[in-house]
Amino acid sequence: MAITLASCKSAAYFDSPNDLNYISGTLYLNNGRTLEGKISIDDGWNGVVKIYVNGEKKGQRYKFSEVEGYKIRNEFYELKEIRDGGSLSRNYRLKFMKRLTPDNSKIHLYEYLDKETSYAGFRRNNPITSFEKNYYVQLPSEKDGVWDIGQSKFVPNFDEKMSKIVDDCPTLSQKIANKEKGYFYPQIGGSDEKRVDMLWNIINEYNKCGSSLGSR
Repeated sequence: MAITLASCKSAAYFDSPNDLNYISGTLYLNNGRTLEGKISIDDGWNGVVKIYVNGEKKGQRYKFSEVEGYKIRNEFYELKEIRDGGSLSRNYRLKFMKRLTPDNSKIHLYEYLDKETSYAGFRRNNPITSFEKNYYVQLPSEKDGVWDIGQSKFVPNFDEKMSKIVDDCPTLSQKIANKEKGYFYPQIGGSDEKRVDMLWNIINEYNKCGSSLGSR
């Protein structure tokens, strides 16, 4: 469901995981470092995260390629590459998404809040911002890429595609192949929320086929 709000910003704001300014949090870098401070994000063509540590006036700048993710208000937002066949450059396909699954989950589920701004009024000077939730999955064999749960990676023929992905867990794979209730969704019909509920069934059962999990 889309949420529409009139555009309104202050010095510190959190409009979406990819549009925020001077918000307290923890920044995780790919080299293992963590930094505490005020985080700002510019997700334009070049993609930059800035963090102000210990009240410093000039923030430290990091390219998206240097960043794993950040944590704000006990939620972890991870930088992922959308891999649904678009022709845009990799930088433009990199987006911060809220990770819904535990850190060590073998399949990860993400919530992506897509922000769009349109302009109303006779002079088109009245900005209206809308937000749409989308959901993405990271597969066991992949590290950075994620796939839209409603696109061709999974549908049509979800039963065939997903059962092969988890074929190292035979009992679960068979449930999906048999289209058992709670383990299958069609290409048409049903909300993303219902698809997410079904994916949770698969993820939780698939994780039980392996070792115990931790969380960040």
